[in-house]
Amino acid sequence: MSDLSQNIGNSSISKIAKHPVFPVMLLCLASGVGVSLLTTSPHRNGVEWGLVLCAGGLLCLWGLLTACKRMPQWGHGVCWWGIGFFLRLRYILHFPYTSMQHDVGDFSMPDHHAGYILHFYHGNGLPAFDVRDVWQFYHPPLHHILCAGWMHLMEYIGLSQEQVYESVQVLPFTYGCLLLVVFGMMLQHFGLKREAFVFPFAIFAVHPSLIILSGSINNDMLSILFMGTSLLLTLRWYREPKFSTILALALTIGLGMFTKLSAWMAAPAAAFVFLLRLVRDKEIRMKYVVQYLLFGCVCVPIGMFWPLRNKLGWDVPLAYIPRITANSGQYVGDRSISERLLDFSASQFAYIYDCFSDYGQAYSEYNPLIGLLKTAVFDEFVNTDRFPHVQYFGEILFWSQVVLAVLVLVALVSVFFSKALMPEKMALLLTYGITLLCYFAFCLTYPHTCTQSFRYAVPTLYASLLFLGLGLDRKPLPLPGKAVLGTATGVFIGASALIFGVLLYLP
Repeated sequence: MSDLSQNIGNSSISKIAKHPVFPVMLLCLASGVGVSLLTTSPHRNGVEWGLVLCAGGLLCLWGLLTACKRMPQWGHGVCWWGIGFFLRLRYILHFPYTSMQHDVGDFSMPDHHAGYILHFYHGNGLPAFDVRDVWQFYHPPLHHILCAGWMHLMEYIGLSQEQVYESVQVLPFTYGCLLLVVFGMMLQHFGLKREAFVFPFAIFAVHPSLIILSGSINNDMLSILFMGTSLLLTLRWYREPKFSTILALALTIGLGMFTKLSAWMAAPAAAFVFLLRLVRDKEIRMKYVVQYLLFGCVCVPIGMFWPLRNKLGWDVPLAYIPRITANSGQYVGDRSISERLLDFSASQFAYIYDCFSDYGQAYSEYNPLIGLLKTAVFDEFVNTDRFPHVQYFGEILFWSQVVLAVLVLVALVSVFFSKALMPEKMALLLTYGITLLCYFAFCLTYPHTCTQSFRYAVPTLYASLLFLGLGLDRKPLPLPGKAVLGTATGVFIGASALIFGVLLYLP
């Protein structure tokens, strides 16, 4: 028996070690440690530009081999993953952990995300008090615990305190690179090749929001990785409903909610395919019932532990989010709902970056859809006031994104009403629709400009790009359509790579 257990254990370890996620994770962590060591080095600027040259070299290699029709299918994924890797690595090397962040502050601020990480770094356990008393402590703690453990590891191998603090960016950087792998697996799940694979994957690899989030030390990137992985496992389980897959799915949703409670949005797609299998496969229903019980026994305790602990201990509402006062300059609750949802006046596009009256703009952004489009490519931080060199290419990036958004919507409608892959397409549509619905509800319930951020709606990106890939795979586009899509994609990728590879870093 012991020999059998050992063989099973060795087999499982061998499978994990051979999985593409494992070497990618090691590469990212090792590269990130190297970047952390360079934060105080006089050679830092040279390394930054070296990373840009690596990304540019990969882009040239991809273009040359593709033009010569000598690029194998796997080569597309490797090249674009590499380009995304180098752009993200350059980003975290250049910007300190206190820059371009959401609610992070620095390690001297005990009520921000950095202070939450420091709470665990100093050996404290889970907060033994009402989490409403400390601003960001209402978040589930998984990400912050991992960051604290990582800081201890970096301290152990000899990094200085400044380098240890900067090294925290290595974790979201790694999560961001792993998300690229997960998205590539989603495309492979549907058997997408050539432009049906390349267009969505290239857009995803250089998408501005994902580059910024890959350097953000709050809990966004880890929760997004868990949600993306949950969708991949949902799709895989529907095709092959194995115990191991549903167990992994339970863990990803549960751990996602233990990172950020909004990861529950991955659950409806899984619930749909669970129900569909139960209805369709009548002869093996008991097999599914056992699997669903396993899923619930793993997912629910992990996912609901944090909100139930705070509810039972201190009567904290299960979905508690702290409110910003109406006295804030970014409060937009004084505008009517119809104005916020239906006003698309040209004046809102005169300045294509996110508007905050507190930062000197004429008004605070109030339309959730416009805010979504602006923050998708610029977040709150990239604008001509802070980075004057982005002016012209910023316009190109924004409007090419608008064109792509329209084309993706057309692909979504076209693909959804075709007959093939209907259950899996429904899972994608549920992911897209529920995320978007929750985003708008959040914006209206918490009427401040900062809630109108694409970081709350990232699952719409990978779901919609999967629809784009399926649309390209379903039937060849006529030449004019292919020209429009190819041009919009190329312009978007080029503008994003130029801004996030070069222009943000010019003096």
